[in-house]
Amino acid sequence: MSDTLFVGTNHISLQSVDSTNSYAKNLIGDKKPPEGTLITAEEQSAGKGQAGSRWQAEPGHNLTASYILYPGFLSADKQFFLNMAVSLAVRELCEEITGHEIRIKWPNDIYYRNKKLAGILIENIISGSQISSSVIGIGLNVNQTTFGPDLPNPTSVKLITGQEIKLDTVISKLNSYIEKYYLQLRQLHFNFLDKGYTVHLYKYNQTATFRKNGQEFRGEISGVTKEGKLIIESNGRYYRFGLKEVEYV
Repeated sequence: MSDTLFVGTNHISLQSVDSTNSYAKNLIGDKKPPEGTLITAEEQSAGKGQAGSRWQAEPGHNLTASYILYPGFLSADKQFFLNMAVSLAVRELCEEITGHEIRIKWPNDIYYRNKKLAGILIENIISGSQISSSVIGIGLNVNQTTFGPDLPNPTSVKLITGQEIKLDTVISKLNSYIEKYYLQLRQLHFNFLDKGYTVHLYKYNQTATFRKNGQEFRGEISGVTKEGKLIIESNGRYYRFGLKEVEYV
């Protein structure tokens, strides 16, 4: 199933679960499974998205997965570099399986043109000043072609390519990409991750419209801080925004 050293070699495949992230967190508290453990589910009844939102997916058509990692080498103030590594891994996977340019919409949505292809939810457990464990939740629209009206701009691999792809193939490739970038993180290659993440940002170096506190303004994304704040240049000044402090229009 997996050609990796440790990511995905221990694979727990579930028929149905409330959320693979919740399952993974319970597993860590219960018996601390090996690093790289992968949990996938055919169906999630309460899939979790960013900042308390829900992740919706048609059973059996998409990838809903969580990885368990133990990045004890990473201090809490550098946890956004883990986000960069995972975002780059999912982005590269999506680029390979669609054959199209794929972007990262800050902080960690995966976009094809102006449509959302995948979402990432990372839940870290901090011990002292270090990250003791991380659950990496990934939802990727693979073979689903119709979506509910409450999802603003979804797309899928099948909608992009016109082809169906086996979920096992997607999982195997994702394992490899997660391991590739996690090993870069483990070697503390922060500049490598920062550069890769920045150049692949959605709307990077393009003039775009944003909204803050109901007010629209024009600016260009110029990068992110090491804490993960989005840097936008507007009228010759640089502004830094945390999660939910600014939105794309």
